[in-house]
Amino acid sequence: MNRVAFTGQSIFCADVEKSARFYEQVLGFLRQSVDDGDISLAVSVGGSAAAGEATATTTVKILLHHSDDPRSVDVGTFETDDVDALVDQVRAAGCEISIEPADAPWGVREAGFRDPDGNALYVTGPLR
Repeated sequence: MNRVAFTGQSIFCADVEKSARFYEQVLGFLRQSVDDGDISLAVSVGGSAAAGEATATTTVKILLHHSDDPRSVDVGTFETDDVDALVDQVRAAGCEISIEPADAPWGVREAGFRDPDGNALYVTGPLR
C-alpha cells in the first residue's frame, strides 16, 4: 500500500502580501519562500508550537496564492498556549471572530475566526 503524507494547503487570497502579514504577524507562521507572487509559509505541527520550533520534520506548508475571486475554505484547527490572547490579536488585526473563546466539554478551550479573505480557522488550547 502507498503511504500518504499531508504536506500543506493552498489558500487563495485577494491580496497575498496582506494575508501573509496576518499569518506571520498574528499567527506566527514562518515565511519560507516567494515564487511568482505566491508566498509559502510554514506552521508547526502538534505540540511543537509552544516551543516555537519550525523544522522540516515538524511543519506543513501553507501556500498563499493570488486569486481575483478567492473562495473561502476551512483552513483547519491550530493549537495555541492561550486561546484568549490569540483571539485578542486576531480581533486587533481587524478580522472576524466567528466563535468566541469557550471551554469545551472535552477539556480544551476553543475559538474560531476568519483570515482577511474570510477563510475559517479554529484554535484550541488548555482550559483557563
